[in-house]
Amino acid sequence: MKGICGEQLNNCMLLGNCDNGGDGATIVGAEDGVGGGGSGGVLAASARRIRLRQVQSMAVPATSAYDTLERPYRHDKARGRWAKSADFYFASCTHAFTSLMFSDLPTFGLIHGGWVLFIIAYLMGIFFYSLPIFLIQAFLGQFSTSGSISAFRVAPIFKGIGYSILLINLGTLTYYSIGAVVPLIYAVNTLHAVIPWTHCNNTWNSLDCSTHDNYDPDDLTVDPHSTVEFFRSMIASTGEGSTAMSISLPMLVAVVAVWLLVLALLLKPIAFIGKALRCACVLMFACFVAVFFYLAIHERVDLGTIHSYLLPSFYNVEDLLRAGSSAFLLAGLSLGPGCGSVINLASYNSFRSDAERMSVWVCLTHATIGLLAMLCCNVAHDHFEDHVGMLPLHVDEKHDMQYLYLSFSYLFGRFSTAPNLWAFLFFLIIFLAELSALMIQLLSVLTSLFDEFECLRCRKMPIICFLVFGLAATSLYFCTQLGFSQLNQLPRLAMFSHVLISGVLVLMATWVYGRVRFQCDLQFMLGKTISSFTIFFIRFATPIFLGLCLCQLVYFLISFNEIPQLLMWLSQGLIFLVAIVYMVYKVTKTNGSWRQRLQQCLAPHDWHPVDADNRRFYEEIMGISEMLVIDANANTT
Repeated sequence: MKGICGEQLNNCMLLGNCDNGGDGATIVGAEDGVGGGGSGGVLAASARRIRLRQVQSMAVPATSAYDTLERPYRHDKARGRWAKSADFYFASCTHAFTSLMFSDLPTFGLIHGGWVLFIIAYLMGIFFYSLPIFLIQAFLGQFSTSGSISAFRVAPIFKGIGYSILLINLGTLTYYSIGAVVPLIYAVNTLHAVIPWTHCNNTWNSLDCSTHDNYDPDDLTVDPHSTVEFFRSMIASTGEGSTAMSISLPMLVAVVAVWLLVLALLLKPIAFIGKALRCACVLMFACFVAVFFYLAIHERVDLGTIHSYLLPSFYNVEDLLRAGSSAFLLAGLSLGPGCGSVINLASYNSFRSDAERMSVWVCLTHATIGLLAMLCCNVAHDHFEDHVGMLPLHVDEKHDMQYLYLSFSYLFGRFSTAPNLWAFLFFLIIFLAELSALMIQLLSVLTSLFDEFECLRCRKMPIICFLVFGLAATSLYFCTQLGFSQLNQLPRLAMFSHVLISGVLVLMATWVYGRVRFQCDLQFMLGKTISSFTIFFIRFATPIFLGLCLCQLVYFLISFNEIPQLLMWLSQGLIFLVAIVYMVYKVTKTNGSWRQRLQQCLAPHDWHPVDADNRRFYEEIMGISEMLVIDANANTT
């Protein structure tokens, strides 16, 4: 460690302070005209002068918030850690099996963009977007050992973004449980001797129900298939005689069961939760490999099948743009649902965990699973349209979930060998993935609250119960016919917010905090050298790519009326209004000139490892202990 973080890092921090210190060049010039010593002594004296002026400029009013440096951040020693360092990897990889990966996004992208374009766009999204943002979030969480609010001690003026992340996650949690409810219903129904959606002898089937396995493509309508009627009655609550507030009994029972299971897990220590996520991820990997190979064998997938998907069947440029947007959305799944999930997961790592290596492995795993899932989606989609009807011409339930549950349920129901088993394994994968995502989002919210507000730590159990029961009550609305139909819009709004906040994180870590300090902190935390090319890539290439993604996403949402514009701008405006209001509040609570106020708000406050030994080592090597503690007389100015 000393060989890596010794004099080399100390000099790095001295230069970094000169680069990020505002008046650094002027002070260095003044010292050159005074001293008679060597350049090293002049540089050290100049750096000390800069740090002293930074400390003196941090005069703050007498308030109680820790980020004003009146009171240091108090680490929650009872928060715990992962039982094994690999738990962070497995928890992050559970997102690779979510329902969006098997939804209409890859199917539509491959149809209109072809494998070549879609895979290039997807891998670019992983390389330029997911991997850099994953590394930044892992750094913020692991270095600070705190959630997505307290981690913004690195630049306190941006702490309002942490509250925006909290709002996004709470909003996502109101409906995200439905993603786990639907596959649970399908998995339970595969336990029947005969799968219910393969025949028309159920109480919910209409007189027109059909089990046809071929149709005339020239017909504008086809008889409702038993697979479609199962989805209408059991999931969407759109059967005969239903109303906007109708809710099916299986949806009601399943949503209660899901939230009770989540509550039971959340009351366990974080080490137990990590073990549960690890076991769930390993089980998902095993089941997916088995299902994928049997599906490929049963449907006779070969190189000819893959070659037929290589070239696009697009008709205009708009289809290509939509295909690219779908690829970028899928690439963002490696960062988890909601926002800031990686920050909170990484906060449970040990300080010396190799977050860089795990970031690379997580993104590679997501890319591998994503490519295999795309092939499965195309095979299931083609099988459905060959036998049941065209989507969405003949079968249109006006919901994104129809591509996943209609296509795959019909495909597995027609397997000649053990259809119940393969259908159960597949829907078990989706259920475990969505349950894990729900757990991780809720854990992120709770971690952020307990790390930021010390007064809540002694009331963990009642707060957890209150939050779970409150979210369970709101989830009931999305079980209704009206609420379920609105699930198409909300995930895309969350992705729009995710891209914006990712851009802010890059700006904060590599520009405001500073390229040199960011690189040195990473090297200190990981105990190895980080190349300057990596930092420059994150600093320049990632923001440009995020800007292009944002423009394309806005075009995608507005031009194709995916989301009502009023809902889009109101929701995004409310989320980022919180961050802006906090910035204004933060600046007004400081004193001095506007330049001094901004310097106080942008400077890292109480930014150091929470472990006493690591903190002492950090201050010794980095030479910045003056920036971490303010003299008691600093507020007398």
